Amino acid sequence: MSSNIKRWTKQLKTIVDIVYLSNVHLTADEIYFEARKSLPNISLGTVYRNLNKLKSQGMISEVPKGQLSTFAKHPDTNAHFECIVCHRLYCIPYDMSLYDLSRKCGFQVHRCSLSMSGICKECEENGAEM
Repeated sequence: MSSNIKRWTKQLKTIVDIVYLSNVHLTADEIYFEARKSLPNISLGTVYRNLNKLKSQGMISEVPKGQLSTFAKHPDTNAHFECIVCHRLYCIPYDMSLYDLSRKCGFQVHRCSLSMSGICKECEENGAEM
């Protein structure tokens, strides 16, 4: 990971590790809760400041989920699956580039997003049905 971040604090490294080790999008509160396990004195404000710093450096992506923001490793695929049972938001592999999409449809595409919903493997294995 390369960036223009000059000072890698314990808090920043912990937050990066939490986001990059997760296979789901996390809210700032979820990151805060996880960070407190190894850094009990970290504040929610510190989590938000570091998330904003990482986002501005292009190291993480912010994806809205209703009224909340969620965070994921970057680059985010802009293709997401939301479980209708547990409401986790997963990144889905999606390999169409904006260039390819622009070429195929004849429009100048600047942003693309694909959203899917259903039941995730974990909820399905736990017997969830809808």
